[in-house]
Amino acid sequence: MKITWLSSRYLGGDLSSTTQIHLANGLVAKGHTVDFYSPGKSVGNQFTHHPIERSQTRGFQASSVMKNLKKRVSEFKKADVVLIDWPIFKLAPLIDAPVILMDRSPPADRGIFAKLQWPMWTKAWSKAVRGTVVSDAHRSFVADETQTPKASIGVIPAGVDLELFQPGAKDGPIRMVYHGRVDVNRGVMSLPMILAGLQSNGIDASLHIHGSGDAVKRLQNIGMPGLEITDAIPQDEISQLLSKYDVGFLPMPENKVWNLASPLKRSEYLASGIVICGIAHAGHQIKESKDWMQLFPQKEFISLSVSWLTSLDRQLLTALQKESRDYAEDYLSWSHSVDALESMILS
Repeated sequence: MKITWLSSRYLGGDLSSTTQIHLANGLVAKGHTVDFYSPGKSVGNQFTHHPIERSQTRGFQASSVMKNLKKRVSEFKKADVVLIDWPIFKLAPLIDAPVILMDRSPPADRGIFAKLQWPMWTKAWSKAVRGTVVSDAHRSFVADETQTPKASIGVIPAGVDLELFQPGAKDGPIRMVYHGRVDVNRGVMSLPMILAGLQSNGIDASLHIHGSGDAVKRLQNIGMPGLEITDAIPQDEISQLLSKYDVGFLPMPENKVWNLASPLKRSEYLASGIVICGIAHAGHQIKESKDWMQLFPQKEFISLSVSWLTSLDRQLLTALQKESRDYAEDYLSWSHSVDALESMILS
């Protein structure tokens, strides 16, 4: 099939675009042609990327992409199906081919941007015949908020590149990690307190935080032993670092956005043979998880994380880490996500 994907997201710019890249490449590997229209750039991919100019001003980025895509509607006429990200779903009536709404996340901004985006999100789903989401909780939310039948909504969770993300040698002190957006609203300020709790219990541990965001300077100002803060790191480099870490954190609090998520970092942790500590809510839960994943109530996240990690010796930790990698191999490869998206397209 000839598939066209229209997106306002900057390709190659963040973890979410990594999802788009893997899904598009996966569709090509299954014999489809994929023309991807978006801002950003594509390097070494199998799909054809058509760069679209985007405004640098927040609040006008999606509308600028939509304006530039309208000029190229004639290019989409030969497509068998068109995938459209929800922020630019207003393009759908201009397209003759069947369209599928792609919703990797509801509006995540706060303040005035959220007030502008939620009506756009609701209207997009109200006009969609079919769409995709990232989790069962996300599907239920869409169905409840927009009266879209669940049967019309496909679940396409984030996968992981099992060849890129692999376990490495893990020994010595406990090495803990968080990577991704380092924003205050993602709960990252709780993580140094877990490190401090372990150290006060006599546990030799370090905490490594990789990413950019509004919490970086606050974390850097803590200046405690064993705490390392870096900028965002390219995927091939972060995979090498993750291979040596022991524990990964999912500190994002319970709220409307995080409850619906399918965090890419969760899959990358597990593929790297890392055990997980996180806050207990639907967005962090994963089917058939075992002791390698511990989710705690938000109010007790710090104390219970410290307690659980203190209870682990290296032998038990190694056994749990092997189980986490085994789970990733069984359930989290990108092939599962690509199969789900292809099934939605062919239907």
